[in-house]
Amino acid sequence: MDNPTRLFGQERTRVGYADNEWSVWILGMDDIHPQSSLNDAMQFAAEHNAAFAELRLRDGDHAIPLCAVVLHYGYAWTQATEHAHGVTCGIESCEDCSFARKAAV
Repeated sequence: MDNPTRLFGQERTRVGYADNEWSVWILGMDDIHPQSSLNDAMQFAAEHNAAFAELRLRDGDHAIPLCAVVLHYGYAWTQATEHAHGVTCGIESCEDCSFARKAAV
């Protein structure tokens, strides 16, 4: 039995590249687009997801299912997921991460 791709949780799968801090994975096309920051990645993903939603509304069941997922070092990113893995989430104003940064100093 093949191991399923898991985007979140303890046994998550890296779907992108470990050397790209921020990128966006277009699921359905399997394209990865490097980004220079979390903000850029979130904007890129939001714009693409909006376009994919329009395609789905216009083409209905005939539309190819597409989705843009923000990646952090190749793993699907959410603030909660990064915190659960003990990783700084990338949001400058995050209080949880600011405490972790101060503790590391």
